[in-house]
Amino acid sequence: MADPAHTPVTRRAVFYIPGYDPIHPRRYRELYRTESAAQAEISGYGISLSGRQGGARYGWDVKGLIDGAHVDASVDVLVWSDIVRDSMNTSIPATYWQLFHTAWVYIGTGALWRLMRLRKGPVLAALYPVGMLLGQLLISYGAGALMHWMVKSLLFPFVGIASQVAATGLSVVLFIWLMRWFKSKDGKFFAYYLMHDYAYGASSAGPIHPR
Repeated sequence: MADPAHTPVTRRAVFYIPGYDPIHPRRYRELYRTESAAQAEISGYGISLSGRQGGARYGWDVKGLIDGAHVDASVDVLVWSDIVRDSMNTSIPATYWQLFHTAWVYIGTGALWRLMRLRKGPVLAALYPVGMLLGQLLISYGAGALMHWMVKSLLFPFVGIASQVAATGLSVVLFIWLMRWFKSKDGKFFAYYLMHDYAYGASSAGPIHPR
């Protein structure tokens, strides 16, 4: 009887859990297809991929020929992109509420103080979305305040108290426009994305009441 420890494995069942990412699972299949082909070319083995039709789970089947041995793998993606997408579908005010709630959870549980004892790299990465979102808020507020001062200074000699109304309206418009512009560019900043990620991770802690 063959030693089980030396019996070659020819069939595998692979379950893949994606990260906090709202993309469709077929993106992972395409990544697997292209990257596995590149690796097979480098390592000198054969590999082929076939999509799976129907069924409640999303996945694909893989056949390989490695060192003369045929191997088969069944890959299943455990999809939760719909949950991720729902957690990221928040307005600008809701995202800032998430920021303060998450900070409260981190402080109340003591996680923040333990985080601050880590090396500089992880600390900066954890604080990046908080600093970036607060920076965007301050920049937008500062630009709105500057607009208010300029418009009021220019119009007051001509229209008096009406300049206050005009200045306030234009400053609010500029503030909202800048906040929306920052959010539209989050594909480069990743501040909203990371904040939603951290907020989702901290959501299960619930309301924290520090002692």
